[in-house]
Amino acid sequence: MNVPKAPPCAECGSDPVFHRMTYYTILIDDTMRGILDPGFVGRFLNPLVFKVEEVLSPLFISLFMKVRWAERLTEPDDETQLLALMLWNEAKERSITVEEVRLFGLPRNIFVATLANGRRISYEGIPLPASSVSRVPWLDDKEKLKKEFTKRGLPVAEGGTARTLSEAKRIFRKLSAPVIVKPYSGSGSRHTVLHVDTEEKLKTAFEIAKQICPAAVIEEELVGPVYRATVVDGVLEATLRRDQPHVLGDGIHTIETLVKAANENPKRKGPYFHELSLDALADEELAWQSLTRTSVPEKEQRVLLHQKINWSVGGTTADVTDDVHPDNRELFERVAKELKASIVGIDFIISDVARSWKETERCGIIECNSMPFFDNHHLPFEGKPRNVAAKIWDMIERSK
Repeated sequence: MNVPKAPPCAECGSDPVFHRMTYYTILIDDTMRGILDPGFVGRFLNPLVFKVEEVLSPLFISLFMKVRWAERLTEPDDETQLLALMLWNEAKERSITVEEVRLFGLPRNIFVATLANGRRISYEGIPLPASSVSRVPWLDDKEKLKKEFTKRGLPVAEGGTARTLSEAKRIFRKLSAPVIVKPYSGSGSRHTVLHVDTEEKLKTAFEIAKQICPAAVIEEELVGPVYRATVVDGVLEATLRRDQPHVLGDGIHTIETLVKAANENPKRKGPYFHELSLDALADEELAWQSLTRTSVPEKEQRVLLHQKINWSVGGTTADVTDDVHPDNRELFERVAKELKASIVGIDFIISDVARSWKETERCGIIECNSMPFFDNHHLPFEGKPRNVAAKIWDMIERSK
């Protein structure tokens, strides 16, 4: 069966989504979250529901197989997500059998795993222990997360969430420009606009964010690259610097020449990382830095070529796990504890992760992810690969 794909979208980047479908999915999720707020009863029932699901899910999957509503894949194929592939490969190393379940012929990221001790579990995306039912319900809610972290004294960008342009303008006027505007749910850099320093730019950015989400976050633009810290079972296992497309000056060559040289790197020939482009968007980003294609940047000057950090536009990654300042490591592990999350990806902006966040201005947590794309840690453009999949299976094998 051919799976329909969303049309190309410059604001979505390498992984476009259906705008209207995404918008209404978020709207429905928000409505249901408000109706089904866990509260005391929910916290009591969640562990029981998890146990029931753990027992019944494999049985339902077997039933779907019998009536031909589903098919079972014993080996990954071209439609298996990269994250799932990392888990699958690590499972083979430790005698864990993994099977992917395709409902109605569609990849739904549903799997059944049989551990070495014979225990069977089903999971969607990432296997989680029973303790994961205790995580806070607002982990993936950017608006609530910001409020809760502020109360707890954790560093976050100043800002707020707006559902109308007038609300967005009120928030913008209280902040120190430039600001960033992004969908308040989901995103993955989709429909996110940086360097917003006028109300005219705010209006355009707000409309872009609202194409896929009922509301937008407007917050101060923090200074530095985005770092992804992944905490598994309370321990910081990997930290990745996610870089916008860029070149480093040498004081001799023009930006055009530096881009051409960078594109000769074999890692930029695919399948993961891509060549840098000098296009209209690059020209805009250069202008923001008072540069042009023919400028000669100073030695070690970092020249950005695109707002987004996606691999498809030339973004790269670098493992910096060993460089993380002890204060920052403590912060990331505290975040996981506050969220009661067995696994969490923390997106954090700081000028240098080797410096303490306590001594750095305009730094902070921008979002957290309960289902982080940890495969990036396995495939850094620079630095040492980190086997996060192994840490996840270690956690599952320790759990009951």
